Amino acid sequence: MEFINDFFSTQHPILPGVILAVLVALVLFFSWSPVQQLLAHWSLSRLLKQIGMQSLHNVYVSDGLDDVIYVEQLILQADRLLLVTVKPFRGNIFAAEQIDQWTQVIGHHSYKFLNPLHQQETDLQALRAVMPDTPIHRLVVFAKGSYFPKGKPEDVCDFTDLKQIAELQKNKVVMPAIQTQWQDLVKQVEPAINMKQSILFRRGDKRRLFLGILSAMTAIAYSLWYLGFIV
Repeated sequence: MEFINDFFSTQHPILPGVILAVLVALVLFFSWSPVQQLLAHWSLSRLLKQIGMQSLHNVYVSDGLDDVIYVEQLILQADRLLLVTVKPFRGNIFAAEQIDQWTQVIGHHSYKFLNPLHQQETDLQALRAVMPDTPIHRLVVFAKGSYFPKGKPEDVCDFTDLKQIAELQKNKVVMPAIQTQWQDLVKQVEPAINMKQSILFRRGDKRRLFLGILSAMTAIAYSLWYLGFIV
């Protein structure tokens, strides 16, 4: 520490401020994209809780034929159940109900992914067979920052659509028959531990987040030293 103190005492007085500004810039540079991802994930999770009264997450439901259906999210609404698949993708999304692969475009890069409606349709039919007296609908949800230049297929919504759905569900009361069927379902499900969902970072974002945290810790330590808390 004495060496560092001696070094700074011989430099221009503006140098400590320049170093702190560089460290803060590094924090922002490395952390901006992954932090955006985290905030988008949290805001979407919070909004999903508002579109229904109760929900099941990441569970297996028996299909009645010695097999199980994996359910990412099943939400109890006033007059139905809603099977929800979340796609935390940002950027321009090019999608159509009948095509096998959809495309996400971010900047100059494009990424293909399987049409989520196709898999969801299989699960939806299986759930309806298990619960024939319960209205069950489906929804594929995209994160904040997603756009559909060519339009959205039916049963697909973005963050703005989800907010409207949440608004419509305010002050609604679940129909007694639906509530009873929901309670019966809750008793039967099993947690799908091996299918646990995680935040989807873009390539390199985890490394950037680590470097951002490292830069932030360095900036904090430097500030404490400069203010005299560390000698």
